Amino acid sequence: MMQVNGWIRYLCALAFHYSGLDALYRFASGRGLVVLMLHRLRDEHDYYPLSTRIATLSRLVQWLREDDVLVSLDEGLARLAGGPRRAVNYAITLDDGYLDNLRLVEGEVVGTPATVYIATGHIGGDPIWAYRLSRAVETRSQDLLDLGRHGLGRFDLSRPNERERALQLLPPWLKQFSHDEFEARLGEVLGQLQPTEPLDAKRDMMDWSDVRTLDEKGIDIGGHTCSHVLLSRVDDATARLEIEDCTRAIERELGRRPRHFAYPNGTAQDFGERDIDLVKRAGYATAATSIEGVNRPGTSHYLLLRHNVHDSRYRAPDGTLSRALFFSETSGLLGMLRTRLAA
Repeated sequence: MMQVNGWIRYLCALAFHYSGLDALYRFASGRGLVVLMLHRLRDEHDYYPLSTRIATLSRLVQWLREDDVLVSLDEGLARLAGGPRRAVNYAITLDDGYLDNLRLVEGEVVGTPATVYIATGHIGGDPIWAYRLSRAVETRSQDLLDLGRHGLGRFDLSRPNERERALQLLPPWLKQFSHDEFEARLGEVLGQLQPTEPLDAKRDMMDWSDVRTLDEKGIDIGGHTCSHVLLSRVDDATARLEIEDCTRAIERELGRRPRHFAYPNGTAQDFGERDIDLVKRAGYATAATSIEGVNRPGTSHYLLLRHNVHDSRYRAPDGTLSRALFFSETSGLLGMLRTRLAA
């Protein structure tokens, strides 16, 4: 069924894109800003939909430059407010602060405007919890993960499909808990796995020297809290400190306050009005979500919509990267229909 749905999605994209219906939809919809949300730039297998190969990003950047629609986040927002009435522009963002983000200033994609949101407590430190979890699964000394008392059953991690299944089920299960409960449940899982090497043995995150390299090369650095907490799961004092300490760390290291912020995880359940107010008070000009859609002139700058990009997302059923899928899903009819069906 998934293969059938993939073909239907692809054929619709081809029809919308090459018939001119997507272009007509963009013209009728007026000014827009599509903000792409990436995380990691690497070729290795990822259990999560978070990694993009540099060749894939290079092709997307090529298409955007050919259409003359690739801009920085600041320029995109300025054009949204007063640019050509029918233009839809694209901006690129990356979340968390992974070491592989340095590839933005190397090789084929040098000069690509981008904003990188960093979780400052992880800079020069441990990887984000999701990659601590996947590394623990890979370096486990115990194959049986028993979460039956939590209603998740058992996982035989000696089997590749069971490892995939575990790492699909565990993140959404963990995210439903308060911050303290989350840490306790994660600790329980790691305790059962008994990884055979430190979870920070491989350096996943940038250090401050790396962040300064990006900054010096023209990459905009934004805030993403200190410890990548889900803001809706913590109390008022913790939320304030997470945002303010992140802001101060970036200002201390780069010599100026960051202008852009992204809510960790970024769904409508992960932040609220309190957090929007805290971001404003910290002096940010914008805040980005992970809610998908096209930003329009009336979109709040503290509720910016973004499209999650990972290596397999815009690929045809034969595995090739599809220009039609990319543009129709991000700013065309396919994306509009998907958003309405999900509402």
